[in-house]
Amino acid sequence: MSGGSKGKGLIQKFAVVLSAALFTVILTQDYLFTFSPLKELELKLIDQRFLKRGKIDIADSSKVIIVEMTQDLFDQIPPPYNKSPFPRFIYAKAIENLTKAGVKAIGIDVEMPGPDSFSPGNDTLMMRAIKKSGKVVLAGKIDETTEGQIDQRKTNVIKTYENYGNMFYGVDSSVGIVQPPPDFDKVYRRYLPFRYTDITQKRIPSFGFALVNKYYGLNSRTTAERKNGFFLLGAKKIPQYDATTVLINFYGPSRTFPYVKLMDVIDDKDFKTIDEINSGIDINSWDDPEYGLLQSGKFKDKIVIIGSTMPEDRDLLACSFAEGKHKGDNLIYGVEFHANIIQNILGNDFLFKQSKESELLGIFLLTALSFYFSSFIRKIKFKIGFLVEVLNIIFIILLVVGIYELSIYLFVYNKLVIAIVTPSLAVIIGYFSSTAYHFLRERQQNVLIKGMFSQYVSKNVVNELLLNPDKLRLGGERKNVTILFSDIAGFTSFAENKLPEELVSFINAYLNEMTEIVITNEGTLDKYLGDAVMAFWGAPIEVEDHAYKACLTALQMQNKLAEMREKWSKSGEAQIRIRIGINSGDVIVGNIGGVKRFDYTVLGDDVNLASRLEGANKEYGTNIMIGESTLEKCKDKILARELDIIRVKGKSKPTKVYELISAVGDKKAEAAIEEMDLYFQALDLYRNRSFDAAQDYFKRSFEKLGDYPSKVYMQRCEFYLKNPPNENWDGVFEMKSK
Repeated sequence: MSGGSKGKGLIQKFAVVLSAALFTVILTQDYLFTFSPLKELELKLIDQRFLKRGKIDIADSSKVIIVEMTQDLFDQIPPPYNKSPFPRFIYAKAIENLTKAGVKAIGIDVEMPGPDSFSPGNDTLMMRAIKKSGKVVLAGKIDETTEGQIDQRKTNVIKTYENYGNMFYGVDSSVGIVQPPPDFDKVYRRYLPFRYTDITQKRIPSFGFALVNKYYGLNSRTTAERKNGFFLLGAKKIPQYDATTVLINFYGPSRTFPYVKLMDVIDDKDFKTIDEINSGIDINSWDDPEYGLLQSGKFKDKIVIIGSTMPEDRDLLACSFAEGKHKGDNLIYGVEFHANIIQNILGNDFLFKQSKESELLGIFLLTALSFYFSSFIRKIKFKIGFLVEVLNIIFIILLVVGIYELSIYLFVYNKLVIAIVTPSLAVIIGYFSSTAYHFLRERQQNVLIKGMFSQYVSKNVVNELLLNPDKLRLGGERKNVTILFSDIAGFTSFAENKLPEELVSFINAYLNEMTEIVITNEGTLDKYLGDAVMAFWGAPIEVEDHAYKACLTALQMQNKLAEMREKWSKSGEAQIRIRIGINSGDVIVGNIGGVKRFDYTVLGDDVNLASRLEGANKEYGTNIMIGESTLEKCKDKILARELDIIRVKGKSKPTKVYELISAVGDKKAEAAIEEMDLYFQALDLYRNRSFDAAQDYFKRSFEKLGDYPSKVYMQRCEFYLKNPPNENWDGVFEMKSK
């Protein structure tokens, strides 16, 4: 293949790879649209990584403690307060006790939009506790519907709205939004550092981030700033998952964090439970001198989140972490959801997402790898054709599995979340683009091969080339072939006596018959040169016994011409004869020519010799002359006699030439050769410079057989008798014409 063709092929392949990669980008990235199934699958594969990693035990290292509201509250709080919603003095007492225990922040994940249902005094207690502690973060919400409907000019409405659904917001403005964003599949994996409200035009920290503010002593209104792929909160750099969220590194299933019952936190010496009232014995789980929680130091410098774990409150969220034991084992309580992100921030246990640049680069590289490997496999020829696709599919599977295993490794050991669906899809699309490319190329090549060879070779040869196009090496290759030239003797004189229309009709009929014989014998028709025919055997595909098939073709051409002469004689058509030259040897065969116009042909000295042998027939009065190399290849299958040792015009090296008489098995031809004994004896005498005796034998051979080559040698002997050759004479006859 020429350099230009190779370059064009490389450009085409690169364009296909680029298009396939771009298609993958469009499908997997959200530049134009979101393809939900792929997005959801990518998210599910994040969950798989948590499952593979397993639970991280943080019981002793957790900076977060969950104080849960359980059935004990109903059972132990004296009436009439033992019903939901609980009176606010319960939370006030919890705040007071936890503050004494040295906590750094207290989050109350309970909605408190309006006054206490029991007594306004409970709200007063709550306010005092919040203000005195200075460590409380309340749960807030943003009314999504109201956001889009409220007229910003109604300042009185805005004022009402500014408490974010919690009546205690005004105590110290420490509120955190408890509305995490679910993903497409209703699973909660991400956390918003803050929310922006159109009405107040303020950024409000989320619940977990508001508690971190308290922990680090930051202003309660502080919100994280986006910069270079991170959210900056004080000295903390929290990696972004996308433009607005953080990906939570879940530590485990429900109850991974340390839990304490709210009943145990409020059960101090000043609070009487039902059991204490009934038994008359104080059992103070909070401040008992021996076993109380206050003395344990459990809450020192911790963040405490108070929330419900009672089923009826339905504060459950589906998260990334699942134990894989049964459906629904990925549910955690809302308080645990917030606890995970807080612990991530305090412990720097962040998940890092693969950069967009590396993801896009990976798409291109994996598409190219899949495409070029698939193309490479397709170049290998197997006896069983479908093995190519089997190997390709195995490679694709291994590559996809490798991507998956790499993602697990990077997640577990480097906390890096890389895309799985995107690169896997790049591999698959790369494979299919290679398949499509080679299918179209094969069709194009098949059209080229059919167009190039269907008129010049047999259908069997064309079919073989379509199945194995690699046998047709464009641009030229060295091959051993046999070449045949045929020409009508005296064609110029013959053509002078015919009208152009008659001549064309005659030549078409003649060439049609000759071409049919060439193609039937698995030859390749090279070209027509006026009335001449050029053909060869052994290319573009290997032909067994190509020399013999060329000789057989020549004999059949002569036989067919004899039939045609008999037919022409009845119509008064002038008789013609053809001369054929055949030679075998190494030549260059392939598409020779320019980029826009080329021919599949053969070039080389042995081609030229075949042409010279066709013309040399004129010298000896023979019909078919073959070279010594052709005879050597099929001497057991043909009958031929030696004619001469000649040096054709344009060549310095002499060659021995033979007259092809027949194929082996022709009894008549075999008998004729036996009668040529005088000729062969005369030839030996001639080579030994016994020209007088040789002339006599040649004369007797001519008189006996009417053999024209014998007549030629008679004349040569007569010449050498008068003009003896020099002592270095080697018996070679110099051909003066082509």
